[in-house]
Amino acid sequence: MIEACEKNATLVDALDKVIEKGAVINGEIAIGLADVDLLFLGLRLILTSISKAEEVSGKSYSFHDRPMTLADSIYIQKLEREIAQIERNIPANIPLDTPQKAEKGIAKLVLALVELIRRLLEKEAFRRIKRGTLSGAEIQKLGLSLKAVKRKIEQMQALFGIEKDELNIDLGPIGKAF
Repeated sequence: MIEACEKNATLVDALDKVIEKGAVINGEIAIGLADVDLLFLGLRLILTSISKAEEVSGKSYSFHDRPMTLADSIYIQKLEREIAQIERNIPANIPLDTPQKAEKGIAKLVLALVELIRRLLEKEAFRRIKRGTLSGAEIQKLGLSLKAVKRKIEQMQALFGIEKDELNIDLGPIGKAF
């Protein structure tokens, strides 16, 4: 059963697991010119979710007790208007002429990447909601923001004539993106 689950794992699942557990990346880069090293860059990158960072460090990056402010309400209303506008315009944005193949390919790649990131952010948002570390305003703003990004992706798909399943790029031996 475990083997079957691993075969069906997607890039989103794999990246989500890395973000959920955390990863440390160390690297060194030497930049040279004419076979002479001139610059050295040492990097240490920690990649993890806020949930994991809070768990490991004991620090809180959350403001779940914060009441909704006027700025929150204004932001939420703005997001709701943007979502409604996008939803109204999706059918109107389908062009009568066919976009060039190269343009469509680039759009598909960019939208696939944006969708991948949106899904990763959505998974972390659900973790944070489940842990109870977000305020009501943060939950509402997050939900509407994720919905707005999703609607914008759908709008761009319609604009370039890209079907939903076309964004789930086949990554060969890795499998599907999501």
